[in-house]
Amino acid sequence: LRKFMSHRPDVRENIDEFDPIYYTYGLRTYGNVPLIDSLESSDSPHVDEFVIAIDTSGSTMRGPVMAFLEEAYSALRQSGLGGRPNLHIIQCDDAVRSDDVVRSDADLRRLMSGFSLVGGGGTDFRPVFEYVDGLVASGEFGHLRGLMYFTDGKGTFPERRPGYRTAFVFCDDRYRDHEIPPWAMRLVVRTVDLAPGEVRT
Repeated sequence: LRKFMSHRPDVRENIDEFDPIYYTYGLRTYGNVPLIDSLESSDSPHVDEFVIAIDTSGSTMRGPVMAFLEEAYSALRQSGLGGRPNLHIIQCDDAVRSDDVVRSDADLRRLMSGFSLVGGGGTDFRPVFEYVDGLVASGEFGHLRGLMYFTDGKGTFPERRPGYRTAFVFCDDRYRDHEIPPWAMRLVVRTVDLAPGEVRT
């Protein structure tokens, strides 16, 4: 997920690059005159426009899905969701079942606290890409950073390469060789790596 984040100047106090030694030395020596003040900008990662697609076919288990979303939630929280984030979390089996839009940290907390899977049909990756392409065409996305698709099995891929970066995350304990299109990235994780836990807030 962090690979899809964009970097831009963040105008706020940057504690990581603040040196308290020079600051306090100036206060002690010259009174109310610090020698150096804290920096007010930093180059930090942000999520601007991004899609997380969740495979909710009949073979999908809720535990790994929730654990995956918790990890994504943690990474997004660390990024601060600065600026104007436009994050879509889409559930899909053989059709798009839901699209939750996250535009603030409060939206993300609200979604995670009451998240439930919707679907149960077969696996088809194409509807999500068709749906997202429609959002791009309608102006919902100005510069979509990418799409990450979490799935537990094989499905039908789009024939054409989308206009945004794509990664498929396969949850598979049998280490099968998942065939993906040449334009996509692939990551295989095991259920033990996605041990379900409580949602972090």
